Amino acid sequence: MEACSPEWQERLSAWFDGECQAHEQREVERHLSRCVGCTREASRYVALREALQLHAAAGARAPSRPMAPVRHLTARPRPAPRRWPVAAGVALALAAAGIAWSSRRGAMNDALAMDLERHHLKAFSRTMPCEFESSDPSAVRAWVEREVGYAVQVPQVPDATLLGARRCTLHGQLSASLLYRHEQGKAMTLFLPPPGSPAAREAVSFAGGGTRCMSGPVGERICVAPREGGRAALVVSEMEASVLVDALARLAQ
Repeated sequence: MEACSPEWQERLSAWFDGECQAHEQREVERHLSRCVGCTREASRYVALREALQLHAAAGARAPSRPMAPVRHLTARPRPAPRRWPVAAGVALALAAAGIAWSSRRGAMNDALAMDLERHHLKAFSRTMPCEFESSDPSAVRAWVEREVGYAVQVPQVPDATLLGARRCTLHGQLSASLLYRHEQGKAMTLFLPPPGSPAAREAVSFAGGGTRCMSGPVGERICVAPREGGRAALVVSEMEASVLVDALARLAQ
């Protein structure tokens, strides 16, 4: 996340959702005119909205009126969405590790890819990203089973702190997500949809029998691994794919 502070991250989230009053919207627009970090963060929301509108995949729609000021503010050249550079050497290393990379966004159902990015970005746009906060895997596991209705494995990810969990909807079905903060300060969300659910089936189909990664519509990295019993795990972050793949591997340990 690139906002200048957690407070402004929260304000940008409310602004994006159309939850600001008129004077609050003016404050946000004034702030965006002088804060490069928040302007970049707001541009990510704009890109996400455009992708959602393009594919008609979003479950919740926010008013388009607040977007105009950002389009104006970000009219100057801005960095292209982050993409993992798949150079020949990197591609060979991935192939040797049995990991596939998809350079085509359409390789995964676009609606699912956008749902993953939307839930990830919106959770970490809030001051408190988790519904249930705990670094104790057993406590998080118990909360998910009680509130979401099925059991999940809660892995310990090297160099990352477990923040807790929240509920989300993937392909129209309630699913569990686990939230982590890496020591680099970057956010990561691990999605564990119900076994046999539409999201799990789509993820298994995309993975094709092994771990597979891709760039999402807004540039976050998405890695997917099939699991036994019709289950799948999907992880979203801006971190290197190797970190995401390692997080998925922890589920099998």
